[in-house]
Amino acid sequence: MTAPSLMVVFDSIYLIAMAAWVGSILFFSFGVTPVVSNAFGAESGGKFIQALSPPYYLWGAISGAVALPSAVAVPLAFPELRGPWVGIQALVILAATLITLYTGNSLTPAINAARDAGPVARDRFDRLNRRSVRLNRVVLILGIGLLIAFASRPRPKTAGIIELTPTERAAARADYLRRNQPPSTEFAKPHPDHPGHSPN
Repeated sequence: MTAPSLMVVFDSIYLIAMAAWVGSILFFSFGVTPVVSNAFGAESGGKFIQALSPPYYLWGAISGAVALPSAVAVPLAFPELRGPWVGIQALVILAATLITLYTGNSLTPAINAARDAGPVARDRFDRLNRRSVRLNRVVLILGIGLLIAFASRPRPKTAGIIELTPTERAAARADYLRRNQPPSTEFAKPHPDHPGHSPN
């Protein structure tokens, strides 16, 4: 595949993954949670949201895992797109993914345990729930920032790295070996008329 074709593939994968991630946060935080809480009340709505939390955070973690290699692949094919921003972008995606994994695998079970404990753990539940809301907002802000950065990325100025076909690669290798072949180390046999020649 050519570099422009790779850019289309990986940019599409990255955009779909980031849009799915950011969209799920927006839908869950501003759509599902308030509607369920208002419709079923705090107790029943909380249990419904508790059941939705594992697949919600799993969705975010998978989206981040897909977006990370896709974000790095395009600069590998286009040298002019390389630079410090690629590393920053990768670190931001990694940080958002780790926050999502922490919230889903550590913080959410603690919140559920505090909710199940009843009024005695109300303060702990409120504290952990506020932390979960803040972390979700951080991931949302990071995701929106990544989408804005993707939309404002400059277009490549070249056709990217040109990959040789196997035949062209073999020909180039043979030409390189021919041009860099070391000189022969075999000594020439002395001529019979040479003074140093001794016939057998």
